[in-house]
Amino acid sequence: MVNPSQTSASNTPGGPGDSGGAELSWPLTTWQGWHRFATTDPPAPPRPGDPPRTPEERLAYHSAFVTIRTPSIHTLATQVRTLMILGRHQQTTARPSLIVTGPAAAGKTTALLNVGRTCHLAHTRKNPPPPGSAHAAVPVAYVLVPPGATAKTLITEFARYLGIPVAARMTQTQITEAVCHTYTQAGI
Repeated sequence: MVNPSQTSASNTPGGPGDSGGAELSWPLTTWQGWHRFATTDPPAPPRPGDPPRTPEERLAYHSAFVTIRTPSIHTLATQVRTLMILGRHQQTTARPSLIVTGPAAAGKTTALLNVGRTCHLAHTRKNPPPPGSAHAAVPVAYVLVPPGATAKTLITEFARYLGIPVAARMTQTQITEAVCHTYTQAGI
């Protein structure tokens, strides 16, 4: 399973919080960290005939927690894609949603990260940024629900994902308006 607090990424030019391409470390719960996670190929297993890997290379490979497409992950991906298609055409009522439940360490987060990566890559393949565009697509948002979350702390996590500044004196409504406006502009 991926531990978001240990995942680092480089800043991707053209995205929210762009600082000119400087190498920075970003958690998975920021756009820069998510983009790095989604667009970095998982490590490949050694092929027959390859020279033996060093202990450091083997540890790096095994610590990457490569996700295997099991029937459960395939089913989850199919359900998410179906709900996304249905949600695109939903105009008057709440969009369909999905709750993934299971015991601790069952792989819920790992499966959803895999599905999120797949959705991110599919969207960016179908909708490349226009030539000369300074901004990459932001099709997926990855946030963690803080323990004991309130509506305000949860919407603040959504703001943090895209680097939307939130002042302590802002109300939940003000944060929600900023998040909704920015996410709509970003195409999430």
